[in-house]
Amino acid sequence: MNIKEQSTTQQQRLAIEAIQQRQLAQNEESVAQELHLALSQGEVATALSLFEDNTIKVNAAIAEYETATHAVMQRPNKYPKGKEPYITEKLPRAWQKYINEVALFFLLNNPIEWSLKKGNDAVFEAFTTFLKNTRFNTTTREAKRLAGAETQAAKLYHLYRDEDNHAQVKVIVLSKSKGYDLYPLIDQYGTMVAFAVGYNVKRNRKSVQRLDIYTDKINYQCEKQNGEWHITTAANPLRKIPVIYFKQNTEWHGVEARILRDEMQDSKTADINNYFADPVAVVTADVVSGLPEGEGIGKVVRITGKDGDFRYIEPPTSVNMKESEKAANTKAILQDSFTPDFSFETLSGMGTLSGEALRRALILGYIKRNRNIEIYEALIDREKNLILTIMQQFTHVALSAQIREAEIYMQFAEPFTEDIREQIESVGNAVSSGVMSLETAINTLRLVDDPQSEIDRIKGQKEATLLTE
Repeated sequence: MNIKEQSTTQQQRLAIEAIQQRQLAQNEESVAQELHLALSQGEVATALSLFEDNTIKVNAAIAEYETATHAVMQRPNKYPKGKEPYITEKLPRAWQKYINEVALFFLLNNPIEWSLKKGNDAVFEAFTTFLKNTRFNTTTREAKRLAGAETQAAKLYHLYRDEDNHAQVKVIVLSKSKGYDLYPLIDQYGTMVAFAVGYNVKRNRKSVQRLDIYTDKINYQCEKQNGEWHITTAANPLRKIPVIYFKQNTEWHGVEARILRDEMQDSKTADINNYFADPVAVVTADVVSGLPEGEGIGKVVRITGKDGDFRYIEPPTSVNMKESEKAANTKAILQDSFTPDFSFETLSGMGTLSGEALRRALILGYIKRNRNIEIYEALIDREKNLILTIMQQFTHVALSAQIREAEIYMQFAEPFTEDIREQIESVGNAVSSGVMSLETAINTLRLVDDPQSEIDRIKGQKEATLLTE
């Protein structure tokens, strides 16, 4: 291909990209215009119909997550004729909570690590202070736990001014179990056009239905009064939707049937144990007549026969078969959900493993961690951009120009805190062998609050040593 053909091809590619960008913008504007039109006419129901409604899926996930609503709890009781009713055993397991907590541990056990690649140190300090004041790590863990349990959750950044007119920010974690119905409006390109939150408030001892709708231009607060919706609007000064929407499959997705089998097996075994808790003896009539009077504990089955007989009935179950299925089921639940076994026996067998050996032993957890990073890395990056916008336009206006130039990056920290001596030795060897620079080593170890000052200090000491030699 000659230079002219290459130039033509590049021009065509740029033209196609420009058309795609215009189509994307037009699509967003079309959906947004339809939403704004419906709300301007007071048609809240029409506006809400544009949003994604995951209520059925969320309710099903919550029912699986809470042990009180597991399917095993619906086992029918038995009502034998002429006898007292028997209440069957219903023994749910909290597998869902265990799997969800382990996934959360591998992703967010240690706080997310932030680094300033470009910009003013004052901006980075203000950014980290903002994270601390808004409980970023805590709210992120809470939202991730809820999303893993319910399939969706959200973080809402609420901006307001206090009594002294100081800019304040409050982060609210939203989910169905906390009383909020979440409705995202996302186009086919994955761009969030709007986000709606439904909830109820108490007023004059009555429950009042509300629906808050956030867009990048206008925020709507809809309230149902006497069967009619009343809408209040407010301009969105951020020009960004102040919501971070967490969405994923349940962390136990794919092992629901195995969990139910495990619960049913435990419950049926308990029923058998109840039935045979008191001994059941098979006795011939001639032997019965010679038995001493008891306290009524146990059961006797009388049979006829020419020879005297006395024996106990064994429970109709194979211990080996039952234990084998139980072990196989447990292994399948853990393996199919990419969840390491953190039982006492397993941890005791690991001894003092650390570093790479520990990561290999718990490879299932790291596989799932990487899958979750594919979802949450983009979300956290979007949240970072939202925070910087809030700082620039609301809380730290004086630093607006510097914030605009700043480049801040994040990475998920290792779930296990590595032994500091082992880490120093490993990094030190890398520097000595020339595969890692001093700057990278200082930033990797994170032993000082001001890495750049420490780097300058070490370089200065080295230069002073060379001059004195």
